[in-house]
Amino acid sequence: MRHEPSAPSESKGTIWVVVQGALFAFFLAALILGERMDDFGGLVYLRSAGLLLALFGSFVSIWAFRSFGSKVSPFPRPLEGATLIERGPYRFVRHPMYSGIIAFTFGAGLAYASTAAMLTGPLFFVFFLAKTGREEEMLVESVSGYRAYRSRVHWRLIPWII
Repeated sequence: MRHEPSAPSESKGTIWVVVQGALFAFFLAALILGERMDDFGGLVYLRSAGLLLALFGSFVSIWAFRSFGSKVSPFPRPLEGATLIERGPYRFVRHPMYSGIIAFTFGAGLAYASTAAMLTGPLFFVFFLAKTGREEEMLVESVSGYRAYRSRVHWRLIPWII
């Protein structure tokens, strides 16, 4: 069944962008203002793993952004004339920019030993599961070859998981 937007802002998916912005604001506030776990400081290997995960997430997001080109938009509705991207990290997961954000936020929270910041990784994961579900409905409708691509690239966000 095709979803018809009830308002112009819904047609682009403005609410998704607002919620995403709020999650980013929460993440930044948690990093800057949040309390650090006192007993976490001695576990250097966990903080190091967090730093590596944050760097990996940054790399994946930048690689995806560069692979995507000039048609990037924070809105779930594809831009007019959008084409299927299958190069770069899009060979492994269908939404690698979101994958990178999840890895970055969880890793940075771990590296900073901030429980509140770490929580944004799972929050982004749940949010992006919902957003990509809506996004993929529109991609199937408007981007030639997306349905076949979705069959070939099984993982939406995280390889071997989902």
